[in-house]
Amino acid sequence: MRPARSTAATLALSLSCAAAADVVHQTQGPFGGFFGLWGPTVSSSQIVGARFVPAADYTLTAIRLWFMNDDGAPGAPIRITLRADGTHAGGTSIPGAQVIAQWDIACQASGWNPVQHSVTSTGGIALRAGVRYWVVAQSDAPGGFSPVWNFAAFGNSWNSIGLRTATDEGWQAGGTGAALTLVVEGTPGLPPANPDLNHDGAVNGDDLGMLLGAWGPCPASGPCSADLDRNGSVDADDLGRLLAAWTG
Repeated sequence: MRPARSTAATLALSLSCAAAADVVHQTQGPFGGFFGLWGPTVSSSQIVGARFVPAADYTLTAIRLWFMNDDGAPGAPIRITLRADGTHAGGTSIPGAQVIAQWDIACQASGWNPVQHSVTSTGGIALRAGVRYWVVAQSDAPGGFSPVWNFAAFGNSWNSIGLRTATDEGWQAGGTGAALTLVVEGTPGLPPANPDLNHDGAVNGDDLGMLLGAWGPCPASGPCSADLDRNGSVDADDLGRLLAAWTG
């Protein structure tokens, strides 16, 4: 965790704008809290995640986070992923290995003046009611030259921090702590089923592998994007729909 070097506020800048949508999850911004401006670094040695649970079914439209910058100059890389829930060895909720969507952006903050960064989705990503999802931020920037994900001025949420290694992300047991700034927006209702399961613009062997890996009944709580006919299981009917949309 880093204490603030300055509490000066700047205008919130957005990397991209999206049409008005419902708020699925929202924290306060980073300004005005007792501790000033602070947050965990997102670097080549540390990865950070915040959990949210939709109260209803939505189609994701945007994710918004506030970042500062350990370095004075903007440009540090940030990868934002939307992930399924996972389970720590101790039994608590942590970010899972299943990446539902991914965005690569550059940190626009100059020093310790927070800037709101946004990523948008037009790929029909489903957010199901009552399901745990994680927004995860990581960067290859070395410590001291890395983005800092701001904590909200007030409030608590379920977070987890991991130590990145060559083989895994070393997530600590998740728990309730200061809320990481996070806004998730969506349009009501689930999107039409999309056989492009990894949202890379093609339906190919990667999507087939994801479908086969999800084969069988959908979990009681958790993403089930491979259930293309929405019948509660991933089966031969879903395989047929994926093969019919094959682009190679």
